[in-house]
Amino acid sequence: MANNNMAVFLDRDGTIIEDRGDLASPADIVFLPDAAEALAKLQEHFKLFIVTNQTGIATGAITAEQAMAVSEAVVAFLVRAGARIERVFTCPHRKEENCVCRKPSPYFLRCAAEEYGLDLTRSYMIGDHPHDVACIEQVGGHGVYVCTGHGSKHLAELPLGKIALPSIVEAVDWILATAVPGYCCKEDIDAAARIIAAGGIVAFPTETVYGLGADAFNAEAVARIFAAKGRPYFDPLIVHIASPDWLPLLTTDVPPAAQRLAERFWPGPLTLVLPKQGRVPDIVTAGLPSVALRIPRHPVAQALLHRCSTPLAAPSANRFGSISPTIPQHVVAELSDRVDFILDSGPCPLGVESTVISFVEGDPLLLRPGGTPLEEIEAVIGQVRLPDGAETQPAAPGMLPRHYAPRTLLVFGDVSPADCQGRVGLLAFTTPPADAGFAAVEVLSPSGRLEEAAANLYGALRRLDALGLTMIVAQPLPEYGLGRAINDRLRRASSSQPTRL
Repeated sequence: MANNNMAVFLDRDGTIIEDRGDLASPADIVFLPDAAEALAKLQEHFKLFIVTNQTGIATGAITAEQAMAVSEAVVAFLVRAGARIERVFTCPHRKEENCVCRKPSPYFLRCAAEEYGLDLTRSYMIGDHPHDVACIEQVGGHGVYVCTGHGSKHLAELPLGKIALPSIVEAVDWILATAVPGYCCKEDIDAAARIIAAGGIVAFPTETVYGLGADAFNAEAVARIFAAKGRPYFDPLIVHIASPDWLPLLTTDVPPAAQRLAERFWPGPLTLVLPKQGRVPDIVTAGLPSVALRIPRHPVAQALLHRCSTPLAAPSANRFGSISPTIPQHVVAELSDRVDFILDSGPCPLGVESTVISFVEGDPLLLRPGGTPLEEIEAVIGQVRLPDGAETQPAAPGMLPRHYAPRTLLVFGDVSPADCQGRVGLLAFTTPPADAGFAAVEVLSPSGRLEEAAANLYGALRRLDALGLTMIVAQPLPEYGLGRAINDRLRRASSSQPTRL
């Protein structure tokens, strides 16, 4: 049952369905992937409303009746998926008309609040335009920006510090983790903060994977992380911070290019390697003169950092070199009684580790591909150097030749099961032919979406690893965006080159 006074307002075009201009017929609707299923998750806690600006009515491109028919079809589809829409608010005016729909408050928010008894300060709006964020913040609510639709086009206009997420799927997870007490309760966060203050280690969720955290300024506590994971001391850790204001505590310099990346991608899955302050313990940085820093986007990680009031050194919460954990059950299976507390907030929405960029030696250098695509980074700061393979010591986490590995032999490449002995499993990007001949198959994304593949990667590897297979064949993904990061993890998890058994 939805809470009586919390609501989520949803921009229609570009957020729930593809923005394809003035839609005159329900036949023209194309839903964004997993949007309906994501909204169904909100139903238990929020009243849902759709907001849509249909300027085509004012220009004569479509009629009001046509616009209504499209909205009714959207509502019917969502209802079948379990997401009841209370009401659709439609603005038929041109944006330059400064119409009553947009003011004061704007009108649709006041109307919904009065008719449904909403507390707008506890409500959210999801949209692909900075205006969507601004309009609900006028009344004390919370705007969540998504990069679908026109989101990427207008992202630079979004004020710094606002939450920008890849899609409505991640936006829903953000809202649930932020607003629903049972999703990860304040009492658990308080308990975790007390444990960290006492020198303990805590597993906590981020948008990438679950981390194993300790006070970054407590060398003995950080040593417990290495012991729990069985991690070699020459492998440095990422330090998580709550705000850019914490940077002077940890680094002596933030070059202009690094500053631009922080402004654009923090909070989010991007780690910056910068010259370290002297107070940072050497055990955190493996004796290197640099420190790896990031601001996680997950609300539970954010809440924990603010509650602790100290940076947290936190690698992934698993045994060293094995598959990273994306659900709390993975942490239990890997570390069990080696961790003092686990903050359970369900699955990690992104599912692959952060991208790591170093600014220690001149031009920016990619140390590890990850959740922030290299193409997006280069759009902000220009070309980024790639490593030359001459490094003798890891300059960032996850750089060792063999990492993220299952116990089962994994081969990265296109290998036929007919060329192998024993039971062979397949980790496929999209659905393979039915007669492929593998003993078991895990498909990362039936629809061919890299975001879905990243979220499913480590869970799929763990399921294949539990089947007693002779070998796992991991097929390469497209070498761009998140595909670059997934391929990197699979290469490091493999036995170097494809092998015939």
